[in-house]
Amino acid sequence: MIQRTLYLNKIKEFIDKPFIKVITGIRRCGKSSILLLLKDEILQRGADEKNILFINFESFNYADIKTSEHLYTYVKELLIPGNKHYILLDEIQEVQGWEKAVNSFMLDFDADIYITGSNSHLLSSELATFIAGRYVEFKIQTLTFRECISFNKELRNSEKSKLEKFEYFLRIGGFPVLHTASYSIESAYKIVFDIYSSAIL
Repeated sequence: MIQRTLYLNKIKEFIDKPFIKVITGIRRCGKSSILLLLKDEILQRGADEKNILFINFESFNYADIKTSEHLYTYVKELLIPGNKHYILLDEIQEVQGWEKAVNSFMLDFDADIYITGSNSHLLSSELATFIAGRYVEFKIQTLTFRECISFNKELRNSEKSKLEKFEYFLRIGGFPVLHTASYSIESAYKIVFDIYSSAIL
């Protein structure tokens, strides 16, 4: 997994600070990976694994968590009274009224909270109403050219010149999924089109 230090260094400054860390960006730009890297960072700082709760709402394992009430009840039952917890919620917009539950986590528990979302409504007026002044937002972009070279082993080890590699990067783009295998330009364009189409829906 690529270490996206550009973003990680910014977010690390807010670990254990009394703010909800909101990580936003288009689908497939790498938000989930950043959340996993943050989990690793928290563990390295001495947190116990049992005090870290990681939920990816795109996983069918959590399909029953549909409302803020369900989310609050589920999380509350997993927390250990008296312990400091780290709550990491991936693609939180899948839960209706999620902002009410997240606000309650801040009020009711000793918890450091991180959420990600792709939906353009994630930072809506409703969110501002519930957690105004309690969150910091980090906007994640697709890979930079430098990140692309680090991520794409085939391109990194290619005999192409740096300019040729950059031209390839400009044509194919920075979505991480495009650099996990070898794609034709036509296939890459289709993948990007599908990503943007799903983001609009």
